[in-house]
Amino acid sequence: MKISEITMEMILCQLRENEAALSADELAYIEALKEATIAYIKDWTGIKEVSTPDENGRMLDNYEDLVYPFMAIISFMYDNRQMTVDRDKINPIAASALNLHSFNLVEDKE
Repeated sequence: MKISEITMEMILCQLRENEAALSADELAYIEALKEATIAYIKDWTGIKEVSTPDENGRMLDNYEDLVYPFMAIISFMYDNRQMTVDRDKINPIAASALNLHSFNLVEDKE
């Protein structure tokens, strides 16, 4: 599975929410969390695109193991809405998977 293939239904299952029980505002909030989670992963890894290669030929969809950190991070953000997310508070397995693909620490080929 790829990050671009994650559906709202999958996210709601991860969050243990029923779509019929949520308001339009709540669904919009979860969609905003999805975008924030993708931005967080992009920032952490230095990979700039989801499903099209960036200038270095990388995209998040190349790394199927990033789906787990995506789900862990969005769950954390949803469960801890009143708190700020800090890098030292992330799930250790999610952090480990993200660190495997942290290209922003490696010099780009030119």
